[in-house]
Amino acid sequence: MYAYKQLVIAAICMAAVIVVGTIGFMVLEPLNFFDSLWMTMITVLTVGYGDAIPQTTAGKAFALTIIPLGIGIVTYAIGAATALIIEGEIFHMFGRRRMEKKITALEKHVIICGYGRVGAQITEELQSKGIPFIVIDKKMEFGSELVYIEGDATEDEVLHKAGITKAAGLVAALPNDAENVFITLTARGLNHDVQIVARAERIESEEKLRRAGANKVINPSSIAGRRMAMDIMKPLSVNYVDTILTTGEMFGIEEVRIGVNSPLARNTLRANAMRGRFDVTVLAILRGESVIHNPADDEILQEHDMIIVFGPSERLKSLEAACQNKR
Repeated sequence: MYAYKQLVIAAICMAAVIVVGTIGFMVLEPLNFFDSLWMTMITVLTVGYGDAIPQTTAGKAFALTIIPLGIGIVTYAIGAATALIIEGEIFHMFGRRRMEKKITALEKHVIICGYGRVGAQITEELQSKGIPFIVIDKKMEFGSELVYIEGDATEDEVLHKAGITKAAGLVAALPNDAENVFITLTARGLNHDVQIVARAERIESEEKLRRAGANKVINPSSIAGRRMAMDIMKPLSVNYVDTILTTGEMFGIEEVRIGVNSPLARNTLRANAMRGRFDVTVLAILRGESVIHNPADDEILQEHDMIIVFGPSERLKSLEAACQNKR
């Protein structure tokens, strides 16, 4: 971007010299506008066709003044243009413009702050589910197919560029707890409703992240330790759950909200025949701040309930459509 700024400055300076030279020759020499412009261009570019030369002493002195200016500006512009080509800045500039258009069109997306090992795994999972997202990192590889912003996620301006006010969620996945706290504070201040999941490397940082506004705090080390212990104690159960949930091809767990005027609302689970009609199992119901685990068949679904269901992937889509349809 520095070479691009150099080229813009050189173009502005060149335009200024041309304007001043044209006006100067019109005043000092008996020339019309076009001839003065011609005289200026061949003087600044040191072409010297010989068909037009200053006739007055004042005109010659003026030409001696703008010749070194023109040479300096042209040399500066050539250097800037060469740097743009060598560094690939031209392609980068057009690539960024296309990227900015994609970013502007994003809505209900997820912002991933940090593209390390954890961030890369998150992007792979979101891509597999078709969920729109944008990555923020201080150093991204040019030519990446991801939608990204190269910058500091702790800055308000960078989060605004990433569409924090339109985002559905944000993941603070940096390896530094202090930066994740700062990102969480900043994001919560810019969007009170955004869902924030933060990474914590130290146990003592988890509470700080929650106070900063994180809805969920994940400690990769703790999760990895518990997972390894479960693999030792219950290997078959863990492998079974991994096979079903990790692949996500046949079965899955989904969160489905009961829409306003949904035909499933104000009916019991038994009346809705969740297993018979949709071949799914309701694991829990999130109602406001409370969670109903393993709900009974006579539990009545209400509008805005979030139900957590397990079942075949294609049937989960049918259930989601039914939960949103109006009577």
